[in-house]
Amino acid sequence: MSSEGSKETKSDMHSLAVERPMHRLNLNLLYPLHAILHAPTLTEAGRRVRLSQSAMSHALRRLRDHFSDDLVTHSGGDQHLTPLGMALRTEVRRVMQEVEGTFNYALDFDPLTATQTITIATPEAIEQMLLGPVLRGLSADAPTLSVRMIPLDVDAPQGALDQGADLLLLSEGAAVDRLETLPILNDHASCMVWSGHPEFGSSREISEAQYRAARHIAPQGGVRALLAGDDRGEHMLKARKIWVRTTSQATLPAILIGSDLVATGSAWLFQYYASIMPLNVIPAPFPTKETIFVAQWANHRRRDPMLAWFVKRIQEQAGRLLPKWVP
Repeated sequence: MSSEGSKETKSDMHSLAVERPMHRLNLNLLYPLHAILHAPTLTEAGRRVRLSQSAMSHALRRLRDHFSDDLVTHSGGDQHLTPLGMALRTEVRRVMQEVEGTFNYALDFDPLTATQTITIATPEAIEQMLLGPVLRGLSADAPTLSVRMIPLDVDAPQGALDQGADLLLLSEGAAVDRLETLPILNDHASCMVWSGHPEFGSSREISEAQYRAARHIAPQGGVRALLAGDDRGEHMLKARKIWVRTTSQATLPAILIGSDLVATGSAWLFQYYASIMPLNVIPAPFPTKETIFVAQWANHRRRDPMLAWFVKRIQEQAGRLLPKWVP
């Protein structure tokens, strides 16, 4: 046959393959087909896929009809594969391996080699006290994992997701609807003063009268959005005399030390400050409502192993840093 004739034949065969309508075949027949091509008998093939003799015979008839080939023949009590059956044996094994791999597929995450970037949005207090130790530990546990922090507007947390946040850490009251949500820690309001404060330096309590008369320091935004109390507590927070207004929570300790000021804020964060600086934490003189902080992420990333690993690290840190002081 000439080279040109060979090309025409191949072209014709390709056209026929393209034009020939595809036969719809139940993909469940892959399992009996695989068993038939590899088992010594039809009975053994049925045992491997847990089908009865009649069910296997029915499956074989459908397969023979589909391929227009006997696939297997029997003579003298032995089973023999036809040339097509022999050719299909390797191919079907490969397909079955891919099918099994697909249905058993799971995402892997190795923190020691991960190079992804995780973007987190959270209030400043949580960033300082809870995320600080987690992020410091990444140099050893996940040295090539990058973390990006972005501001969180507690009045419009959805905006952080629009900016690319993978994970939100915020109070339950500000949580976004229809996201994956996991409680991380409980918090409440407390007071903090310099341990050398002339009136409250070593005190374990502060009265309402003393609180109203004190000179207060507060960060921009205060604590009311995160650590709400009852009506009485709300009134006292609004009525206090704020003499110093800072740009952030982080500057509170440096200004408190050596002063007669009183700060009101997160019991978690204040206990952390008091553990490393000369500061004293005192129960707030008004009833406070416990605030639950949660982690949130998009539903479609429910099984994201990177997020699962990182949230677990946060949970572990929250468990280690439970405040020793109880109001």
